[in-house]
Amino acid sequence: MKTIKLAEFLKEAEARFGGATHKWKFVCPSCKTAQSAEDMVAAGVSKEDVGRYVGFSCVGRFNKGKTGCDWTLGGLFRIHELEIEDESGKMHPHFDLAEAV
Repeated sequence: MKTIKLAEFLKEAEARFGGATHKWKFVCPSCKTAQSAEDMVAAGVSKEDVGRYVGFSCVGRFNKGKTGCDWTLGGLFRIHELEIEDESGKMHPHFDLAEAV
């Protein structure tokens, strides 16, 4: 399991994708679909709720039959390879960052 502090994770994401956080891409550990907050909103997730799902649930949960799968990191099986440590030391499972294009 790879762990990274939140500040380092945010720095790496910005270096790969720039400052527009809604365009940062994450890879589902189950189906390997790269997805962003922008993709989640296009699939029907409200802008108010997107922060709860991006990097944690696959976009396929919201656009059934199109792109992705229904995987979420909140289930029983732990196939993710990244956990982010917040400022208080609590660990959060998260999808890995996609490669920059």
